[in-house]
Amino acid sequence: MKVFRTTLHFFNLLSLDVVLGAVAGMYFFSDILESKSPLLSYFLLGMAVWGIYTLDHLVDAKMTNKQATSPRHKFHQQNFHLISLAWVLVVLTGFSFLFLFPEIHFVIIPGILLALIMTSLMACLRWIGEKASWLKEISTAVFYVSGITMVPWLLKNPDFNTEIFYLLVSAYLMLAFLNLLILSYMDQRVDERDGFGSILVILTKSQLSHLIWFLGIFGVVFLVVIFFWQPSYFKIHISMVLLMFLSHLIQFGSNPKNVEVARQKMEAVFILPLILLLI
Repeated sequence: MKVFRTTLHFFNLLSLDVVLGAVAGMYFFSDILESKSPLLSYFLLGMAVWGIYTLDHLVDAKMTNKQATSPRHKFHQQNFHLISLAWVLVVLTGFSFLFLFPEIHFVIIPGILLALIMTSLMACLRWIGEKASWLKEISTAVFYVSGITMVPWLLKNPDFNTEIFYLLVSAYLMLAFLNLLILSYMDQRVDERDGFGSILVILTKSQLSHLIWFLGIFGVVFLVVIFFWQPSYFKIHISMVLLMFLSHLIQFGSNPKNVEVARQKMEAVFILPLILLLI
């Protein structure tokens, strides 16, 4: 059991659970749109997500003049050179895949455009400083959902009715934003010690709590409504996202004492769509 917990903790520190969640999300939307995303595109997405999250953590670790309080940033500080080397290798491998395999050439232009927009915005937010840090949660949620839906959308069946896609993209975007808001709420003290900003630069902790409950309850109601509105084939997809919302609200409402365990549980929820592989 201890080995299992240690492995989960290691996965979380390296954002590998986020990678699995992103891959699961891409499969989720591929299933909805009835698009056959190439296997290589899943590997490419995983490398891109890991590269972006890891770069952000490495920059944060480097910018902290003292030893970081957050376990994740502390881990990246202590293993900065090794993780940086791994990051370079992953990025080079990703670009090699992108240009060497014809079956994923269709994603070169949209993928590079999304990456340029993302890195430019990240650089701007860091340049502006703490005053703009509240935009990080919003932009991260938008880019995350854009990344996991890009390939399924590009390969979608032309005759497919995209109404359910837009509805579930909206729900997934709310879920990703909810996840980031809860993490910002739980990480407030650590972020303040390490000098990192969040949406709490414009909201009090009480106001953020109210926003989390409002967004969570709105998302649940939204999904219940479309559950009874959409065809039966999509009820399993809607139910999954509904369960993911409820899991976040339960986790937040339980006021967890161990923030890292709570983080692991919330990130693990995004892996739920892989159940579709068994159906």
